[in-house]
Amino acid sequence: MPEAVVDATHENVHLAVAWDWEYDYDFIRILQRQAQRHNAKFLDISVYNLDEVLAALQKKTLKIAALLDRASDTNELFLPLQTLAAEQQTYIINPFPISQYTMDKAQMHYELIRAGVNVPYTVILPAYDEERKLDSALIKELSKLQVPFVLKPANGGGGEGVVKSVYSPYDAAAWREQISWDKYLAQEKIYPKYLYGWRCWFRAYYLFGDVEVLWWDDERHLYRLLSTADKARVKFDAMTDTMHRIAKASKMDFFSSELALTTDDKLIAIDYVNDQIDLRIKSRHYDGLPDSFVEKVAEKLITFAKQQAAQKSTLGSTCNN
Repeated sequence: MPEAVVDATHENVHLAVAWDWEYDYDFIRILQRQAQRHNAKFLDISVYNLDEVLAALQKKTLKIAALLDRASDTNELFLPLQTLAAEQQTYIINPFPISQYTMDKAQMHYELIRAGVNVPYTVILPAYDEERKLDSALIKELSKLQVPFVLKPANGGGGEGVVKSVYSPYDAAAWREQISWDKYLAQEKIYPKYLYGWRCWFRAYYLFGDVEVLWWDDERHLYRLLSTADKARVKFDAMTDTMHRIAKASKMDFFSSELALTTDDKLIAIDYVNDQIDLRIKSRHYDGLPDSFVEKVAEKLITFAKQQAAQKSTLGSTCNN
């Protein structure tokens, strides 16, 4: 159970984080440490204190400079939180409407093409519930994909519903029945080049204008820090540019993307926008992020929240003068 934070519902808070996933516990503890280090006020919002927080927001006894909501997408009890916080001019990190829009990979595919981001050759397929049999034009488009190709639901997450090797257009049409209400993306299979024996597959993070990149083995799901020497060999500047383009297209402040360097040295965005970043730590989970990296993410969140608080204070002073 998280520490009691009842007193925090009656004051100004730099950063509040709503969470409902048990594996976020370590991240919350890290945020608390970083808040103390930076002399910031931090509020963690869980099911244990949610009612008190909502009541305090309604009474206007609690003011939050910045809110990161990692709960309302899976727990409807948290849904009023963003609305009440926004009424207090809280900066909502990745507001729900924007987050919902970017979840649709089919929509984002076209947005990123317009933004100049390299993406896999893709054929968008209608939901099985809408069109059980694909028309000849779509079958013809699917036939242009080299086999095997990848099939993924437009709104899936965490690999749910992804078929990594599809061998015919008719197989793709049939697989749609697994998640029958959703559109599907049929994508060319990307083959990364290798460096140091590692696949050149990466998880890139957009953190309020800054970009951080980690090696990420997409087959073993293992992370590794990217060294300064690595950056020159893996097109780090191009990755940074790509992430800024994705951020501008998605209007997101805090997200991750999968990027890969192909055998012909082309940088491709694979998984476009992951809103709820997995922040489990390596010291506790085999497939977690390096602990030092999660510390850095927490520090950036605290710093951003303090900037928001300072900006609001400055605006308030200006209005009062």
